[in-house]
Amino acid sequence: MQTGERKDVYKVYDRIADWFFKERQGDLTQERNYLDNLISLLPEGGTVLDLGCGTGKPILEYLRHNKLKVTGVDASYKMLEIARTNFPDVEFVLQDMRLLDLGRRFDADIAWHSFFHLPEDDQPPMFARFAQHLNHNGILIFTSGPSRGEAWGVNGGENLFHASLDTEEYKALLLQNGFEVLKHVIEDPDCGGATVWVARYNPA
Repeated sequence: MQTGERKDVYKVYDRIADWFFKERQGDLTQERNYLDNLISLLPEGGTVLDLGCGTGKPILEYLRHNKLKVTGVDASYKMLEIARTNFPDVEFVLQDMRLLDLGRRFDADIAWHSFFHLPEDDQPPMFARFAQHLNHNGILIFTSGPSRGEAWGVNGGENLFHASLDTEEYKALLLQNGFEVLKHVIEDPDCGGATVWVARYNPA
C-alpha cells in the first residue's frame, strides 16, 4: 500500500522543494521542442499562465527568456518561496489549480507535469478552468499518462501520486470545452516518455 498524499500532492512538494530545486534547474533537453512550438504559436510578448510552475526553473525561466510574460501558479508555498527568490519581478499566485479564478485570460496555459498529479475525478472540471483563463485561439499544453489509471513514483524519497484518464476521455473533454487538438504524442521517446497534449481554444 502506497503512502503519501493522494488528494493534495502539493503537500509532498512542500517537503521536497529544496531537493527538487537542486535536481530540476537548467536542463530543458526534453521539453524544448514543445516549448519552442508554443512560442511560435504565440504573439510577441504574449502572456502565459504556468500552472504548477514549481520553482520557475527551467520552464518559466525559458519562456521569460523568450520575451513572454508569465504568471506562475502553484499550491506549494515552499516551491513558490524559491520561485519568488529566483524571479522577484514575476507574479506568482499561491493557489490550488482546481480552485483558480484569476478573472483574466492568457494567450497560453501550460500544466507540464503538474495536471497529472490530480486524482481522476478532479481532472474533468479542469478543462472548463483552462478555458476560463484562455484568450480565443489560446494554446493549452498539458501532460497526462498514456492510459487510464493511477501510479506512484518517488521523488526526493517521497511518494508522488499520478493519475490519468484515457485518450478518448481527454479528447471528449477538450471538444466539450471548446478546444481542438493540435498535437497528441503518447510516451514521446524524445521527451523522456512524456505523453503530451497541445490544443487550441477555439469555442464556437
